[in-house]
Amino acid sequence: MTESTILLPYPASGKEPSQTPWLTAEMSDLAQICVGTAQRIAELNSRAIDATINEQRAVALETAGERSPFGAWRLQASFALAGTAKAAAYWRHVNEIMVDAVVEAVNEAEGCLNRNFVALSAALGAAATDVSAIVLASDPPAASGAKENEVQIVDPHGNAVAPRRSE
Repeated sequence: MTESTILLPYPASGKEPSQTPWLTAEMSDLAQICVGTAQRIAELNSRAIDATINEQRAVALETAGERSPFGAWRLQASFALAGTAKAAAYWRHVNEIMVDAVVEAVNEAEGCLNRNFVALSAALGAAATDVSAIVLASDPPAASGAKENEVQIVDPHGNAVAPRRSE
């Protein structure tokens, strides 16, 4: 007569434990990456706006001091051409910030996966060692009245969750 026992990883209340702390920490790391990226873009925007206002003021003062309409037009045209180059540089900086954020997020996700894989491997190795020790030691004693190939499901505290069933 042999009796099998299935051990559930959480209490038999039917509910899994609520969100684990490590998941919260990992989401916090991702949120920090997003917040840091938003801060870098906001800082870039602030500097770009300040630089644009200062350049427009300088061009306006220079234009006001010009004696010919051609000189004023030339200053405005050069400001427009410089603006196009500055817009391209701005988007290049935004793209660099975004690529850095993606690389950082991918590195964080890779590290998280590696940590979880190592933890899972260790847990499975420990469980396999425990199971092999139980199997090698001997079969558990059959309960009185137990039939061959019966299965019983118990929670981590050893309390029966379901009645015995035959396989």
